[in-house]
Amino acid sequence: METGSKREILWRYLRPSLLLATAYLYWAAYSFLYPLIGRWALNYTDLLLRLPGTSRTFVLSLLTWTEAHHSIYRLMDALYAAGFTWVLLGAFLYLLYRDPKAAERAAGEYLLGFLSLSLVFSLAYVLPPHMVYPNLPRHYSPPGWQARPQFVLPSPHCTVDTISFLALTEERHRVSKLLALLVGLIPLATVLLAEHWVWDAVSGILLGWLVNRYSGKVFNSTRKGS
Repeated sequence: METGSKREILWRYLRPSLLLATAYLYWAAYSFLYPLIGRWALNYTDLLLRLPGTSRTFVLSLLTWTEAHHSIYRLMDALYAAGFTWVLLGAFLYLLYRDPKAAERAAGEYLLGFLSLSLVFSLAYVLPPHMVYPNLPRHYSPPGWQARPQFVLPSPHCTVDTISFLALTEERHRVSKLLALLVGLIPLATVLLAEHWVWDAVSGILLGWLVNRYSGKVFNSTRKGS
């Protein structure tokens, strides 16, 4: 009986961890293979630039304002740097400690989010602001297999952060609320730093919300309060 209980407890923590590892490894493999998978994807950057909030003047004004406020710039820069992998792992580990079932739901939502993003980027993509408008006054990381320039709309940062934010807000603890507040600022950081267009953030938030809203139907799980 004791052995069975120990196995159940171990599996309770191991299952969410394996699901998270599957999600993260899937996204890493997709990113690495994207030159083959996405070779026929359509570039619709020109179509995006017809929308409001995409002009060089608008993008530059936001970035200039942010850089003029040094404390805000440093905060936004730090949040953006942590806004993908560290938020994903940090939120998951916190949830795993507080509630393994919540961690498992979040891991499943990360996987569903990555599957959705990979489908979009395999079909069509846009380029980020700093590639459309060169010489913006900020250092941007050079493109690499882990940060493809095509991975823009929806924003993977904002998708992961929205899933994490919603999962954290469901936990009724002060630490959860504080972490959720910090995570909730990251979509703003992506726009203020001209790492993403406004529309990238909006679509990423929408995708994260949709995943959170309907993941139970995919993974046959229930959420708190349901």
